[in-house]
Amino acid sequence: MSSQQHKFKRPDVSVRDKKLDTLNVQLKKIDTEIGLIRKQIDQHQVNDTTQQERKKLQDKNKEIIKIQADLKTRRSNIHDSIKQLDAQIKRKNNQIEEKLGKKAKFSSTAEAKQRINEIEESIASGDLSLVQEKLLVKEMQSLNKLIKDLVNIEPIRKSVDADKAKINQLKEELNGLNPKDVSNQFEENQQKLNDIHSKTQGVYDKRQTLFNKRAALYKKRDELYSQIRQIRADFDNEFKSFRAKLDKERLKREEEQRLSKLLEQKDVDMGKLQEKLTHAKIPAFTYEIGAIENSLLVLDPTYVKPKKNILPDLSSNALETKPARKVVADDLVLVTPKKDDFVNVAPSKSKKYKKKNQQKNTENEQPASIFNKVDGKITLEPTLIATLAELDVTVPINSDDVKITVEQLKKKHEELLSKQEEQTKQNIESVEKEIEKLNLDYSNKEQQVKKELGEKRLKEQEESEKDKEN
Repeated sequence: MSSQQHKFKRPDVSVRDKKLDTLNVQLKKIDTEIGLIRKQIDQHQVNDTTQQERKKLQDKNKEIIKIQADLKTRRSNIHDSIKQLDAQIKRKNNQIEEKLGKKAKFSSTAEAKQRINEIEESIASGDLSLVQEKLLVKEMQSLNKLIKDLVNIEPIRKSVDADKAKINQLKEELNGLNPKDVSNQFEENQQKLNDIHSKTQGVYDKRQTLFNKRAALYKKRDELYSQIRQIRADFDNEFKSFRAKLDKERLKREEEQRLSKLLEQKDVDMGKLQEKLTHAKIPAFTYEIGAIENSLLVLDPTYVKPKKNILPDLSSNALETKPARKVVADDLVLVTPKKDDFVNVAPSKSKKYKKKNQQKNTENEQPASIFNKVDGKITLEPTLIATLAELDVTVPINSDDVKITVEQLKKKHEELLSKQEEQTKQNIESVEKEIEKLNLDYSNKEQQVKKELGEKRLKEQEESEKDKEN
């Protein structure tokens, strides 16, 4: 971690604190000034008596304003009522004119009846001509009809008279609601308030000046708080960026370490497979064939071992053999060579053991007398017996069995040689498939490591975003 911190510069807390200390000193000074101004504002107060008197006048003004509003509403309602009554009177007069007609000479039944009486007296005098009499009779008929119409419109006329009386009443009420008195009261009350305001204006001006100073200090203090918040935010962002770089570097190193470890393990496994492939490229049945040939050298003195390379690192000279001595006399006893001089080995599954025995075989290629004949029986070395048993051939007990064993060994030798090329190819293909599978497995493991680290990186980013929101 220290090397990473050295690589990425950590935000300097002392630089941030130095800036904050400077601003905090200014804040303290401003708070002191604000406290002094508050004390001065408290000292510049209007006395209680004046404040109480002003409050009474203000309350009375409110009442007067309310009365004025009520008067205005009532006068408006009266005006509306008068307008409605005027409209009704006009409509009723139109009805009367429609019934009587505009040319009617009489507007009352009394006038019409008086005229009828005059006509009747004129007719009764007998002084009228026939034409004049007919005209008067016709007029009298019209007057009788007029009287009937006047009787019918009488209720309408009474209604009109009632409406006119109501209008007069409303006008009198309207005259009684004179807002001038109320306005005079308001003006008088307002004048008293103005006088009080004039007396206390100096105090208010001083207080207003102090209020303005305090507001300016509040504004300056807010600016300082804003600078402090910005400094803290900038430092937090720098620190988060620093942490993000460390986390990124940590994840990168973790990825490199895991991938490096994975590659190391791959190299180890691949080395084993390459070693296995090297052995697979050695012709199949090499050790079995060599064991058969060594056994034939012992059991068949006429057998000549083929010249070939068994292992790439062995020279052909090491594989050259010398013919064994042939036993002619049946009554002679062959001398048994020392145990250390016998070079035949049983095939082993251990590659290390095989190589070790192969080296022994190449060093001691020339066999000596290999069996004793005592009482008609053959005595073989234990290692040869083990080799024959592992090759699944008959272990000879007498000289007749030796021929059978030799034939079996030669037959098995031919079988192994015929299958050697195909088996070698299969061995190589098998190991190559293992190598291909190993490459695929480690490729998948590498992708899995990258995927896990990517998910881990994403999860840490989400947690970081949640921390920012909180």
